[in-house]
Amino acid sequence: MLERFTKPARKVVQAARTYAEESSSPEVRPEHLLMALLDERGCLANRVLEGLGASVAEVRAELDRRRGQYGDGFDEDDAEALATIGIDLDKVVRRIDRNLGGFNRHAGRVGFSRASRKALELALREAIALRHNYIGTEHLLLGLARVDDRIVADTLGRWDIKRAALREAVAEVVRRVS
Repeated sequence: MLERFTKPARKVVQAARTYAEESSSPEVRPEHLLMALLDERGCLANRVLEGLGASVAEVRAELDRRRGQYGDGFDEDDAEALATIGIDLDKVVRRIDRNLGGFNRHAGRVGFSRASRKALELALREAIALRHNYIGTEHLLLGLARVDDRIVADTLGRWDIKRAALREAVAEVVRRVS
């Protein structure tokens, strides 16, 4: 499937893996894919977001806030409750990730989470639905918008970005650049 990815889309996937490794994450999660997508300057996905009123800088700031707020499925309430009994949730999560992480020990690389693999599969489906013979950053954005991931959904949800509007915006941007 990777052979169908455009160069910018491949760069996003590679950068997502790097972000996961640098943050000692046990796997590449959808939030890493979105982070890498937002950092791919001038890509079609970012043009789509800007066209929908979501500046890349604002989306990145919101993503960072959400990642800090409830990374690994926990939120501030969980952290506060555990702190009352002397447990530092961030420290526990880091230790678990470091000691029990999902690294592919044979290849020495971080693998993709089930949700990230699903996002990539959905990107392919979106490309097919739009009758495109490639998978670009715009398709990755559509795949991420469809995958069941709380951090990504809540980040994009701040701008009330709906899948149908996103799909229309992608089709429009692709028409303009073709």
